[in-house]
Amino acid sequence: MMISKVSQTIVLIFSILVAVWHTSSPVNTEGISPTLVMTAKTGGTVTLECFLSEKTRTDPVVWYKQSVGQMPLLLGSAQPLQPSVLYNEFNNSRFIMNRGSVTFHLFISNIQSSDEAFYFCGVKIGYEIRFGNGTYLLVKEKDQLRSSIAAVIQAQVSDPVHPGDSKTLECEVQTETRTEDLRVFWFRPASEDSHPGVIYTNNSRSGQCEGRCVYSLSKKDINISDAGTYYCGIATSRQILFGNGTALIIGEPVDTLLVGLAVALGCCVALMFFLFFLNYKRRITCDNCKSKYHFDSYCNF
Repeated sequence: MMISKVSQTIVLIFSILVAVWHTSSPVNTEGISPTLVMTAKTGGTVTLECFLSEKTRTDPVVWYKQSVGQMPLLLGSAQPLQPSVLYNEFNNSRFIMNRGSVTFHLFISNIQSSDEAFYFCGVKIGYEIRFGNGTYLLVKEKDQLRSSIAAVIQAQVSDPVHPGDSKTLECEVQTETRTEDLRVFWFRPASEDSHPGVIYTNNSRSGQCEGRCVYSLSKKDINISDAGTYYCGIATSRQILFGNGTALIIGEPVDTLLVGLAVALGCCVALMFFLFFLNYKRRITCDNCKSKYHFDSYCNF
């Protein structure tokens, strides 16, 4: 059975990016999953950890599963001092949730390829669910072969883009030999800890690649919510590689009125200098004329 191509590529990206984001900006401490990427083989067992803060230890907690390209699914929940509840297809012996005083771990046994996904632990506070950084479960088959992909390189955006603009992000794949069919995905981590990241995929194969191939993601009518770092992921049945990320910086919208006023002010200043120069030149000319006139009068006298 082949590895889940869709999930593998972008999830690694997600985990690493969210890790950087959580360590560089203030976030909530509810539902922290310390392991961002976990690898397991089919038929094995894995424990997805979730740690709660002291202030949320008595709040309801949940686990969500999000496969790449799909909506999040409520896996299970637990109320204080009550048994955990599993929902729908997760209500079977393969899934077990265990809530401690400050923990809410998820155990998955007899792992299947369909288990590959993001798993988010969250705390319900009022009408809001606050998620932690999440864990991506990467399911691998035995005896996987190495891929011929040598590198995945992303070009950087040199200048900020403005709301309403369009931008194309590029991802270059370098290979040693002809590859099998590739799957190309783009991932942008969450900008707020209450929402999972965003994954872009066309749900189709991108064909084979030999030597050098360039893939792109087009963003049209850009707005402030599109800001962030976009990661390109390349998945085959043998290996997953991802790029170095492309940061999309959104600048302030251009105020046409302000630009017009600035241009008008510049024209006025230039006109003032021009008039000053003409007046100065005219004055010098007049002074020369007066000097010559007085000199001639003195000679005639």
